[in-house]
Amino acid sequence: MATDLENFQAYFHIKAFDVISAGQFKKHISKCRECGDQWAVQMYTRHCTISNRLRDMTSLISQLNTPSSHLLQKICKDVISCAQPPIKVLTGQNTCCLTGVSVEYCVDLTKPGKNAKEVHVHPRFWHFFLFLWFCSKLEYVIRACTKQWVDNMDDSLKTKEYMDICKEFTVQNEHLTARMHGLFEMAQAYVTASLLTHRDKARVQPVLHPPAEFFQPDATPVN
Repeated sequence: MATDLENFQAYFHIKAFDVISAGQFKKHISKCRECGDQWAVQMYTRHCTISNRLRDMTSLISQLNTPSSHLLQKICKDVISCAQPPIKVLTGQNTCCLTGVSVEYCVDLTKPGKNAKEVHVHPRFWHFFLFLWFCSKLEYVIRACTKQWVDNMDDSLKTKEYMDICKEFTVQNEHLTARMHGLFEMAQAYVTASLLTHRDKARVQPVLHPPAEFFQPDATPVN
């Protein structure tokens, strides 16, 4: 069974190799899978493991459907759709829109655009929203890192076949892949746990809680 690191490496490399090959690697691995090549089947399966984890995490946001969770759900969706990470911090007195607490500085999550309603949250939520953005934009981050590497690679590599370039990329970015995997594991676990906790607390609870014996059939005969 593949380790979490091996699954992440497969996800990372499929996204990166597609950038290096200008879309050719995607076609190559698809064709090899259809032919039953073990390396392609294995790589794609590992890639899907990470994709499924990301999908399961973001699907939790759709489960924030109670009245008290609608604002959080909207903010999460806005953060996910934003091209920039939520790193803007404002100083001065503001009010956290999630807790109503007055703070001396806050994280600005206002959606870009004209006449957008200001959204400020307490700094204690910063890790949650930053991790949420990172996980939802993981493919974008990998592609951006790969493009930067391609733009700065040695001239001697530029004339080689793309598979040779992919092999060199793998060697040179082994440490980056491992570090990004560590960040992904931490971020995905943090966001998932936070969303599950909020979802479960916000669920509508029944007003009455009858004791267990209420549901037991009455053994006393009726005259």
